[in-house]
Amino acid sequence: MTRPALDASRWPADAYDRRALPERVLQFGTGMLLRALPLAMIDAANRAGARAGRVVVVQSTPRGAAATLNAQDGLFTLVERGVEQGAPVERVRLVGSVSRALVATDEWDAVRDVAADPALRAIVSNVTEAGFRLDPDELTMDAPLAAPGDRAPRSFPAKLADLLYTRFRRAPEAPPLLVIPTELVDDNGPRLRAMVERLAARVADAGPFRDWLARSVGFHSSLVDRITTGAPAAAAREELESRLGYRDELLTVAEPYAFWAVEGEPAALHAALPIDVARPPAEGAERQVVFASDIERFRTRKIRLLNGAHTALAPLACLAGIRTVREAARHPQLGPCLHRVLYDEIVPALELGVAEATAFAASVEDRFGNPWLDHEWTVIATNQTVKMRLRVIPSLLAYAAKQGEVPNALALAVAAYLRYARDGGDGVGSWRGRSYTLNDPDLALLTRHWRAAGPGDPSEGIATETLERVAASASADAALWGESLARIPGLVAALTRWLVTLEREGVDGALETLLVATARSR
Repeated sequence: MTRPALDASRWPADAYDRRALPERVLQFGTGMLLRALPLAMIDAANRAGARAGRVVVVQSTPRGAAATLNAQDGLFTLVERGVEQGAPVERVRLVGSVSRALVATDEWDAVRDVAADPALRAIVSNVTEAGFRLDPDELTMDAPLAAPGDRAPRSFPAKLADLLYTRFRRAPEAPPLLVIPTELVDDNGPRLRAMVERLAARVADAGPFRDWLARSVGFHSSLVDRITTGAPAAAAREELESRLGYRDELLTVAEPYAFWAVEGEPAALHAALPIDVARPPAEGAERQVVFASDIERFRTRKIRLLNGAHTALAPLACLAGIRTVREAARHPQLGPCLHRVLYDEIVPALELGVAEATAFAASVEDRFGNPWLDHEWTVIATNQTVKMRLRVIPSLLAYAAKQGEVPNALALAVAAYLRYARDGGDGVGSWRGRSYTLNDPDLALLTRHWRAAGPGDPSEGIATETLERVAASASADAALWGESLARIPGLVAALTRWLVTLEREGVDGALETLLVATARSR
């Protein structure tokens, strides 16, 4: 069935007047995460009466959604599907915060005009971690910033510097500007500022320009957290569009959970961009946009509870042959293991209020159980070594320091990583007759311990003595973990015990042993 395309005629008459709002935000990126988070949050603020404004979207790469956004009058449909406070939910709404989209390679002067407009209050970006860096050639150019009529600079930091220089030259008395990167990079605000300042030092009037930057531009670190599912499959799209009554080429499906924390002085951030006013979708839920003078606690809880739980369970799930996170959350043994990891071992190790940490842990369980998400463990297990070091080991260390004992489930997770990542050659692991690819650039850090422990065919079972040697040598390796773990009383014994249990009784046997021990301790 051919349906009419989405256009401005679909905008609800009782929603806000889109045309009456000024263009307050310039956004680099057209992808799903930006549609599901910043654009959705600005739209929600407008619906709440905050008049946060409209967004001009910039497509920085040859592939993007600029043409489609313009064809749909800046509109797209957001579908939120998942579990919220233990119950399945689905919400559908049109997002109307986009005014227009520009293509950097063809319309750079138009992008500059937006940057010079005194109505502009913020520049938001998500150019991925790969794009969040300078082109080395730009640091040796006599004039790294483009002249009027020139094509856009190559790297995103140079594009941003060019736009800020344009505002400095054409509207130096314009209101201060917020720069809010959302790339998943630690301290993304200061890091972006440093790149811009390196380029600013190369222009002819570098001194005045840098003084203006310090006075008129704030670079604010931010943290975004929302899982998007990608473009719906054909059958799912047909079902959704049949209910909507129109065709939407930018149909955006995301989980209900959404969180955007921006670091800075809250009152100043709110005055420039009042997007922290929309009510959360569920009674008692946390606000979806938070302005805070320090966002480190939000970063820590996400890395430890959400990312840490993913990383801790990934080797166990992969060895058990479980494909998706949803299946693991429903599994009779991995589901309770997840619960123990979250509530009994990570939450007590956090320097957060118990209520906040517990509430976030509950949201993680909801997200793991989302019936519409096919999040595969083999993808999560990519780069497992560095993920274990950054996401799991800090919780293990903090728990041991606070409780004076080894966290049993996290020790099992570390042992499962040691066994899962045993490289049989050419980056291939094996478990009980099944082979799998190990996508991990740091694999050699662990492989040397297995090789030093002695030969052995894992298909025939690894000798207990070999497992003991691996547990002892690997736990003491500061290069593997960031510091030696051998100093934690009882950890080497726990790792050895779990490695032997996994080898002799399999994942099911190890999980059953963990759950029996958990029941006895309560």
